Amino acid sequence: MLATKFAYREVLLAFVLLALVSTSLHANMRKNFKALETSYERGRINEIASQISTLKPSSNEEKAFVLFLRAMVENKSSQVSSNYLQQAISSYPNTKYGQLCMLQQAKLFVLERRAEEAKTMLDKINSSQIPERYYWLAVCEEMADRPSSVISNAENYQRLQSRGEYLEESYYLIVNAYMGQCKYQSAINTLNKLAAIKGYPTDAQYFHYLLGLAYHRAGNWQEALSNYQQGMEITRYSQVAYMIEDQIFELKAKHGSKVDLSFLYPYQKLEILEEETPEETEQQVVEIETPPADTPLKLTGKPGRGLYLQTGRFGVEANARSIAHRIRSLKLPSGYYEDRSRKDVPWVTFSGPFKTAAEQEQALNILKENQIDCFKIRH
Repeated sequence: MLATKFAYREVLLAFVLLALVSTSLHANMRKNFKALETSYERGRINEIASQISTLKPSSNEEKAFVLFLRAMVENKSSQVSSNYLQQAISSYPNTKYGQLCMLQQAKLFVLERRAEEAKTMLDKINSSQIPERYYWLAVCEEMADRPSSVISNAENYQRLQSRGEYLEESYYLIVNAYMGQCKYQSAINTLNKLAAIKGYPTDAQYFHYLLGLAYHRAGNWQEALSNYQQGMEITRYSQVAYMIEDQIFELKAKHGSKVDLSFLYPYQKLEILEEETPEETEQQVVEIETPPADTPLKLTGKPGRGLYLQTGRFGVEANARSIAHRIRSLKLPSGYYEDRSRKDVPWVTFSGPFKTAAEQEQALNILKENQIDCFKIRH
């Protein structure tokens, strides 16, 4: 009897020890899980990619989180990323990370212009921890041309995220919705609300473009011109600057000599630069081939296959021609063509083609140093 009691005690002790070991292992796993979650929140994608395979999730939340991370670090194929998202959505729809997967899948649908599918996915999210869904719902409604729904969803986002990542963009969604409804004073009031928030607007040029456009459409050309001028003074060689210039010339055509355009052509003092010695001259890492002088500036269609930089879209051909000339003055290949599928901004400017990705990168840096916005494309 005594032996049986001791045996029972030993077995019980063994179970207790096993339970303690299991608890310890679970604690370590939880610690690793939380550490990787922190790495994701801090944007350490490379660190996540190297450690994700070591996780052994047990709860549904952890399993959803691992699938979420796999989707986020997958950069070779959007289809592979989408597969991970769909797996989490179907298996763990009620977890926080399952619903974050819904948000990411909706963003992919938006990028693919699949607005209704994105909206359907966003409508499935019911977590109060994901107010960002209202911003993307507003984006979907804008794509579907439903301005009233754009406004209500964007306002919901602002109410829940008073300093959210997309706060400024949500105001612009509302402004464009009001403009589409011809409610120009409401658009002006909305922009003034944004300007009253400390630290905003962050994109001052686009802000002044929209405010100028709202005044322009409301018939107050003086305030419109004032805002257009403030926008142009920020930089003259961005896509938005050329959009502003289009509107300025529209004002000029309607109001004639009342519209003073002297700010577009300011007098500049002649600056004589000291000649640099060969040692001081910075050498270009990559030599980009200068286009022949007889290369046509205007193409009859989209350029041929290769690496390019898109440098803008314009409503007026003269603006496209101007930026193409400016790029050529920097000894870079450039031109423009008409894209008939975009009636509002049909004139597309580009730089290229480039023989290598290194040439493309070099040209991009040169253009940005000269305040010309651009991005890489491949035809």
